[in-house]
Amino acid sequence: MGQSVFNIPVEEVIQFSKGFQVERFETVLNDVVLIKDFKTAEHLAFEEIVGEDEYNWRDIKELEMSKVWNDYYSMSESKKPKGLEELLDIIAENVRKSSFEYGVFYHDVAADLHNCAINRAINGKTNSFFEKIFEIYQFGAFPCGWSGDYPEGKIVAYKFDEVS
Repeated sequence: MGQSVFNIPVEEVIQFSKGFQVERFETVLNDVVLIKDFKTAEHLAFEEIVGEDEYNWRDIKELEMSKVWNDYYSMSESKKPKGLEELLDIIAENVRKSSFEYGVFYHDVAADLHNCAINRAINGKTNSFFEKIFEIYQFGAFPCGWSGDYPEGKIVAYKFDEVS
């Protein structure tokens, strides 16, 4: 097989999307509000409006991703990473085939991991929002909302039940 066109940080996201190997990053707890109620997670992910500007969770992720795309478009053509078009298909297929069950959150999980990979392709591991999103997934949780008046505040994450 040929060598990957993606850098090592992007490959880490791709590999994670295959098996969702949970790692314990207790430091993730410092910057995140953890919840354990599925219905609350669903409400936060799809319906909750927060802050004075009345953003929902999807709006916040899109605002953060627009910063990444601004970085991309400010790069010279020779510096732009290659193969970005393939990333969504690769990650979505990996998530679909994985044994981890996200149910109603499938599309959000695939999009989040895709955005984490795109960010890493463009900025390395420097963008704190998408690195935090990736850390939350690695912790075994689902980033589902925002607590506070964006951009001040914290990400809210749903912690899946522990499997013994």
